[in-house]
Amino acid sequence: MNPENLLQIFLTSVIQGITEFLPISSSGHILFLNKIFNWNDVNLTLVIAAHFGTLLAVIKYFWLDIKKYFIFGFVSFYKKNNNFEKRMLTNIFFSTLPIIVFGFILRIYPIKFLYSVPILIFATIFFAIILFISDRTKINKKIEDLTNFHALVIGFFQILALIPGASRAGVCISAARFLGFDRLISTKYSMYLSIPTISAASFIIIIDLINKTSSFYWIEIFIAFVLSFIFALVTIDFFLKILKKINLTFFAIYRIIISLLFIFIFY
Repeated sequence: MNPENLLQIFLTSVIQGITEFLPISSSGHILFLNKIFNWNDVNLTLVIAAHFGTLLAVIKYFWLDIKKYFIFGFVSFYKKNNNFEKRMLTNIFFSTLPIIVFGFILRIYPIKFLYSVPILIFATIFFAIILFISDRTKINKKIEDLTNFHALVIGFFQILALIPGASRAGVCISAARFLGFDRLISTKYSMYLSIPTISAASFIIIIDLINKTSSFYWIEIFIAFVLSFIFALVTIDFFLKILKKINLTFFAIYRIIISLLFIFIFY
């Protein structure tokens, strides 16, 4: 393992871990990182390891909620009970389905210009404005108020996360805030949605990985997994705690600043 590979593993894993659950776009930061260091070849092994690290982090942090909404929700479906756990699992399904369908379509019919620098900059700025406006909402609905309609609206918003610079967490939080949900509830729900979404994305990457490589560097996988797991776990805890003290304007401003940095570097 040469120093450049080690640097790529470290930076990619740390950035993936920090940005996955913040409304600042993990894919945008990774794309920016790759262009800065001229890392043209995507290391699929590294990507999948970092994804699994963030996935395990959110599962560990919300394990009690996962048991309640996912496991008990499935049990409620099986027993045909109409309780809150079943409603939440249904909502998560409706919020996840649109991005799974559109993600599959984009895999078959890729739109290459989506991964260009101008799109990255535009999306970073545009969704900063959306995040700022959505957080002006004064209504503070609770998770019990979430309906299938709300879930589907959030799901269609989540499709926009396929655009680098948009931020999956950001568009989900913005959608929930537009619908009148509490800031903390909106953020937690976006994290719940990350579980099936990251799982689906990881499955697709694994298929690509199997088709493109026959050898794996387990030390790279281990380092990327551990780093992304640790930084994701710390970031989730930090983000949820800090939201009790500040609003989302800070993250909107950060997005504007980073977009100006993109413009300065690339133009």
